[in-house]
Amino acid sequence: MFVQPCNAFSENTVLLPDGEGGVVVFDPGFSSAQEWNALDTLLADHGLQPSAVLLTHAHLDHVMGCHGMFERYGLRPRVHALDRPTYDMAPRAAELYGVSLDPLPELQEQGFEDGEALHFGTVELTVRHTPGHAPGHVVFIDDRNACVIGGDVLFQGSIGRTDLPGGDAGQLAHSIESVLYALPDHYKVVPGHGPATAIGVERAGNPFVNGAGTGMLQRQG
Repeated sequence: MFVQPCNAFSENTVLLPDGEGGVVVFDPGFSSAQEWNALDTLLADHGLQPSAVLLTHAHLDHVMGCHGMFERYGLRPRVHALDRPTYDMAPRAAELYGVSLDPLPELQEQGFEDGEALHFGTVELTVRHTPGHAPGHVVFIDDRNACVIGGDVLFQGSIGRTDLPGGDAGQLAHSIESVLYALPDHYKVVPGHGPATAIGVERAGNPFVNGAGTGMLQRQG
């Protein structure tokens, strides 16, 4: 797995090789020539070809490279149906933040279902719906490698913000408790921003949502 921080929001674009020469791209945030060049170098060095674009959710910083992925590789992004409106709002969000955004390609017609199994080469992923940061937010669980591609749900010592349109603090706390904290301690979480963490570390000490139920977000519920 490769993690490439991108754009002005330091969004983590995740690239997961499928073991057969393909690579699944999660939340493409590429927004500059330098970032695209870094991708080209990585693909060339490892002999990889992008095979799919999957979105944990459709906030601006997670979709900035969708145009390029379609233009370069003919890949349309796939997102949960509840986040289609978020995707449609991205151009307006770009205006509000004063950043450029190339025209977004049409989404794949098929969304994600909670509990759905995805297969790419030798990679097997389970999709779990984890709303709270965004209505259609999902995480992708790789049980074979004990890893979660987590988007903006759970961070190292923090959680996703809930003050954006469609955010809900109670839903986010429930998503973390019922989905992520149901996983074993050793599972690695690769978040949408910042360094990776582990389920056990956050369950034990996350100040917002933890296993003891004493987090700031939990006390508000």
